Amino acid sequence: MFAMSDVEFLRLLKKDIEYFERAVERFEDLVPHVCASVQDQWRLQAQTRHDFEMELQILLQKAEACAAAAPGGNGKRKFSESAPY
Repeated sequence: MFAMSDVEFLRLLKKDIEYFERAVERFEDLVPHVCASVQDQWRLQAQTRHDFEMELQILLQKAEACAAAAPGGNGKRKFSESAPY
């Protein structure tokens, strides 16, 4: 079984990933509605958030693997859906 701190860490990490997914969607939805001089900056911000979200997903997978390998970890409980990373 996961230690409580592991469960809490994985829950918060998953919540952060979802936040950045929504942030990228909002930036991409709003880009066409702002003036051209702002669009490039908004696209850059969306890409930055997307990259950070991908890094968080990798961290989540490593944390899940570590927690599953820890004594008492059953290796079956997952907090993320399988990602291609």
